[in-house]
Amino acid sequence: MIAHPVAIVTVFYFVFAVGFKAKGGGSAPYILWFVSGLVPWIFFNSSLISITNSVSRNMHLVKKTIFPTEIFPIVYLSSELFTHAVFFVILCGMLVFFNITFTPGRLLFLYFLFSTSFLLLGLGWLLSALQVFYKDISEALTILLNLLFWGTPIVWSPSILPKEYLGIVEYNPMYYIVEGYRGTLVYDHVVLPGITQTISFWTIAVLVFLVGNYVFRRLQPEFADI
Repeated sequence: MIAHPVAIVTVFYFVFAVGFKAKGGGSAPYILWFVSGLVPWIFFNSSLISITNSVSRNMHLVKKTIFPTEIFPIVYLSSELFTHAVFFVILCGMLVFFNITFTPGRLLFLYFLFSTSFLLLGLGWLLSALQVFYKDISEALTILLNLLFWGTPIVWSPSILPKEYLGIVEYNPMYYIVEGYRGTLVYDHVVLPGITQTISFWTIAVLVFLVGNYVFRRLQPEFADI
């Protein structure tokens, strides 16, 4: 569970920080800046893949019993929250090591954890329902998530982008989450996303939640027939 992320951190650190002399945002050391963005990404990535397969992996329950299938995504999300807690403890250890001062404002990271979970639930309902009928959804999702990883400022700083391109990247919901984690945890003082970014994120998140819930409930009666 931990070995793979540790390997990722090690490789990216030597490639970007040592090889390309990459810098993070603010005064935070690159390794801390990078890990604080990687932790929410791992949660999002692993949760979405897991939730997408949550219904199709439990078709024996769907077909044999009257089961509230809408709870499968919630159960899988809850399981991933435990894993996220483990990685967050490791991140907290790094914050202590680098002498990052704790202030009550840093607890605002919980808001970004909730925001991620809300987005995941909407996406999870949508994709888990479609996965029952279209088995290639999970494979396509893996490819899209790899592309999204590089489109999110996890290993690179948003400051390297021209302003006109940064405006486009800010529509990426994971930009809001990653920068939110960093802004509340690793900088000298808490830095929150702007109101425009917040409105953009929640517009997308609520829309995805409503569409995901609708599609799931619309397709739910047909699950047992597959």
